[in-house]
Amino acid sequence: MVNRLAALYVLLCLMPISAFGKLTVFTENLSGFQYYNEHGKFVGPNFDKVHRALNAANIDYELNVLGWSLAYNGVLRDPNACIFSLARLPMREPHFKWIAKLSHFTAYFYALPEKQIKLESILAAKEYKTAVIENNFSHHYLTQHGFKLGAQLLVIENVDRLFHIMKQRKHVLDLIVLNEKQYKTQREIDKTTPELTKVFKFKQEATSLYFACNTKISDDMITKLKAGFEAVN
Repeated sequence: MVNRLAALYVLLCLMPISAFGKLTVFTENLSGFQYYNEHGKFVGPNFDKVHRALNAANIDYELNVLGWSLAYNGVLRDPNACIFSLARLPMREPHFKWIAKLSHFTAYFYALPEKQIKLESILAAKEYKTAVIENNFSHHYLTQHGFKLGAQLLVIENVDRLFHIMKQRKHVLDLIVLNEKQYKTQREIDKTTPELTKVFKFKQEATSLYFACNTKISDDMITKLKAGFEAVN
């Protein structure tokens, strides 16, 4: 009897963490991709893909909709967690298991029209103060291209705060980085959102959105996830 209990204990210790509970899935409220609609329901094309894939793979999951920085740090801490929609950047590559591409987005530097800013390159934006969302693709991408916190970058905790600054404290920044769909949806939802001008488009390789997981997630879970996304695609 003792030997059987010992064998069971060893088996339990060797089982992947995914066998013990729900997969934790982190995301943010991102207009146009995954978001709360006017009825308070979480919807959107990227969420729909994720939901259908996890159902197809018969994976029980818990969805956590947080501010982006909290979601990003959450998935890095939890070995049985995944996140969407995550832009795939070279500096992020080794920190995640990349499961499936969800969509593509077009991102721009935006400026207030009265500032009359024109850019011919990303590096030209170093002459201005740019606001980015903490741990957002633009934060990492611009840091990778030599933008310095304080000198050229103003890091904001969430997009709501970013638009508030654009409306109430225009003098503290010159540029913001947003994806086009997000900005258009925000303007439709909130008519007080400032009218902005596109001044420079980001390259395509920086703007693909993925479902990705913590690097310590079990191989069994990765196999199930990939099969689920293949089934719905």
